[in-house]
Amino acid sequence: MRRDKAPGVHPWILTGTETARGPDNEPLLTEVRPLARVSEDVIAEAHREITHQPGRWGPMRRTADG
Repeated sequence: MRRDKAPGVHPWILTGTETARGPDNEPLLTEVRPLARVSEDVIAEAHREITHQPGRWGPMRRTADG
């Protein structure tokens, strides 16, 4: 996220009322409340897990053609 957004940006775990789904099937929320910030250790562990999985993970930034 920092690479794509800004150095001070962090992922958060949120709660809220789901009102719809976005283009990547992500829940779209209203009445959002932050529960916790995702720690650097969790991010590093996720990166290790993804790196060791077969196949290719793409960027979150997607173009209209795929």
